[in-house]
Amino acid sequence: MQPANDRFQFQEKADIVKTFGQRMTMAREMCGLSGLQAAELLGYMNSSKLSKIEHASDGETIPPFLPYKASIVYQVSMDYLFGLSDFWDRNPVTAQEQQIKRALEEVTAEENNAIRNLFDQLSVVEQAAEVAFNRFGEIKKIVNRFRELNPEFDELKLGAKLLRVVDEASSEVAAIGRKLAGYHSSTQYKT
Repeated sequence: MQPANDRFQFQEKADIVKTFGQRMTMAREMCGLSGLQAAELLGYMNSSKLSKIEHASDGETIPPFLPYKASIVYQVSMDYLFGLSDFWDRNPVTAQEQQIKRALEEVTAEENNAIRNLFDQLSVVEQAAEVAFNRFGEIKKIVNRFRELNPEFDELKLGAKLLRVVDEASSEVAAIGRKLAGYHSSTQYKT
């Protein structure tokens, strides 16, 4: 009886050979080549050995030259041939772009609506901050005008504190408004 580790390694190797064979078939078909045409381009005298590789019927080995040669002939990445990537393009930048495009396409309508809802809520918060900023500006003008008309105001209890709180609140609301505006402009949502 085989030890568990040996069985695992045998199964893992068989899975790699099977995946490689499937990907070789798909790559050949993407190129529109027959088994015989592909075999000749890969350096085989006939299509028998290539057919065994594609069908994973020779589970013992993948010839060392074949992944490299197949990636050139079929214009696919070796990662694709071994099943490490679903993106066949040999150019890593193009493959990454395809991967990102697929991820974006997989965003469901529900997720899209949730994102849109978040941006709508952000707009409401921005509007509230703008209203608060404007109101604090009005309060500040009124308090300053009140001080002009009532010189004794500065001597009243809590007069100075009221002025300080109005100034601080006005500054804080303005800072929040700037942060929200900056965040909103850097994350414009396009529908």
